[in-house]
Amino acid sequence: MYITVGIHHPKPSKEQEVLETMIKFGNAQHGHKGLVTVFAWKDDATGALIGTAIWDSKSDYEAARPDMSKALEGVDFEPLDNSIEAYRGSPIVWA
Repeated sequence: MYITVGIHHPKPSKEQEVLETMIKFGNAQHGHKGLVTVFAWKDDATGALIGTAIWDSKSDYEAARPDMSKALEGVDFEPLDNSIEAYRGSPIVWA
């Protein structure tokens, strides 16, 4: 299993535009081998928009990555986001 997380902190009045970009990015993942699920959610405390995807393997994610990058062509996050964090990896502890 391979998990990706992208955390966006939209600038004031830019939340909808960030969310639309996240939707495009998520839709670019659909149909690729190994995608288990992809979804976006909003943190109650901070208002951060968080995109999460779960893949069968890192190699499945890497094979789909060019389509994800293509979905973001021409997107300038500078006027939309205060900051973006990205995390990728495999689970190391199960509860």
